[in-house]
Amino acid sequence: MSTNAPHRAIYRRWRAQTFAQIVGQDATVTSLRNAVRSGRLSHGLLFVGPRGTGKTSTARIVAKAVNCLAPADGEPCDTCEPCVEIREGRALDVVEMDAASNNKVEDMRDFLPRVWTAPSSLRRKVFIVDEVQRIRDGWDVLLKTLEEPPDHVVFIFCTTDAGGVRPAVLSRLQRFDFTRLSEPQIAGKLRTILAADGREADDDAIALLARLADGGMRDAESMLDQLLSGGDERLTAARVRDQLGLADDEAVTAFLASLADGDPLPGLAVLDALDERGRDLRAFVDQCVDALRAAIVAALGPPAGRDVTPLGDRSAPALASAARRLVAADPSRLGRGGLRFELELALLAAAERPSGATATIPPTSMHPLAAAPPPPARAADSPAASTRAASAGPAITASTPAPPRPATPPAIPASTPAATAPATPAVEPRDARPDASAPVDLEAVLAAWPEIVAIVGENPPAKPIITACAPIAADDGVVTVAFPEAQAFLRERAEKRRDVIERGFDAALGRKVVVRFVTSNVVPAMPAEEREAERLLAEARRIFADDIAGIAEVD
Repeated sequence: MSTNAPHRAIYRRWRAQTFAQIVGQDATVTSLRNAVRSGRLSHGLLFVGPRGTGKTSTARIVAKAVNCLAPADGEPCDTCEPCVEIREGRALDVVEMDAASNNKVEDMRDFLPRVWTAPSSLRRKVFIVDEVQRIRDGWDVLLKTLEEPPDHVVFIFCTTDAGGVRPAVLSRLQRFDFTRLSEPQIAGKLRTILAADGREADDDAIALLARLADGGMRDAESMLDQLLSGGDERLTAARVRDQLGLADDEAVTAFLASLADGDPLPGLAVLDALDERGRDLRAFVDQCVDALRAAIVAALGPPAGRDVTPLGDRSAPALASAARRLVAADPSRLGRGGLRFELELALLAAAERPSGATATIPPTSMHPLAAAPPPPARAADSPAASTRAASAGPAITASTPAPPRPATPPAIPASTPAATAPATPAVEPRDARPDASAPVDLEAVLAAWPEIVAIVGENPPAKPIITACAPIAADDGVVTVAFPEAQAFLRERAEKRRDVIERGFDAALGRKVVVRFVTSNVVPAMPAEEREAERLLAEARRIFADDIAGIAEVD
């Protein structure tokens, strides 16, 4: 090859050209080869699977197979003129479209004449449409043709999200699912590429690339291409991490140990070091998630077969608690209060309670007996007595575990005021209503949601924000509320009103929480009277259409 020849990416040079070269999709390949051999290939195919798993490559091979002049057992020869034209991208009768940029009604109308035109040189025309889930209204133009196309046409649609394709389209297609490739399968092809290029690599470097690819061969080949272009020296795991901006295993282990043990200083030092080296914190979070999952699985396994992990013998509950705090961080959050600050808050939250504990003890004074619910029949355990005892009892902070409850509460003389206090006070203090030491779960948030909406709604700018969202998760003092995708702009407004919203949550729940704002496909709960008003308005619009009079007209 001439030194002046342009460089071709590895994933293009090593794209599969026959069914036999497809890696990791044996069931799909067998079905397609048999359909071609028997002449029973459908006019419409749908390839579904994650990116980089061979959907487009398989579609091109199908185009070869139906036009090959010398097929063998359903396999294209890859040497005849039609196969060569398709391989080199010169075949006018094989059309590839990207539905991400060609998805409108006008695009489909321009597309139809090409469908009904006879092939110019091949036996059959093949239309390969990628990212087909992006087509919306354009299907209305194509549906009839897709149901009864001309005999010389084959449609092959590729998508990563079959849920985005309308059912009327799915019913007209044969679906083939492409699965993620395993790490050994990816590693095997990477070794073949390295051997063909005369390059050397350590086994742990290849294993790291296979793991980072997350089941996608194209991602693995693209990363390998980037690494090989950086020099001719042997490929090592350290070089892979350095060139791809990854943290080393020691940094990941140190951060997770700090998170699980409730000791924030080592974890903060790790974040400082990553920042100085310019590492991508989003990739670091992915590394931490993988390491935590492996450690949790090892901790749950039987002792005889347990794999040794760098996190040692930490219990599964402690690791799971660390994982919950880690996933509460939002990788898409940028600027001040971004991902690094959220990771620092996760470390500090871990330090607020003893290692392995399942509930956060707030740093407020409380009676030792308040950690467990008191028996309702005892006057000595009434809220009034507990309140007075809390003012005189010793203070317990997050660093001091609550002492165990005695088997028999101390007796209180009948002459003391507590004995004559009413069993149920007329107005229960807010601090006594919710148990401030109990973890806040989603059920508790949903129960308090009307009160939260009412409190936050007292602030006029915050009222439309809180009424548009709905709680979807609560864990370890972090409450996640979601806005509908159609109102995603309210998420930014909610960030600006965070103080007001979190104060409303604190007042209703009786403890401090952190509110996380996300967008999701949710419908916020609506009070009964508002639902009735919406129903009446919709019914009025149905009956009177555009004849509804406004307030100004009535006046």
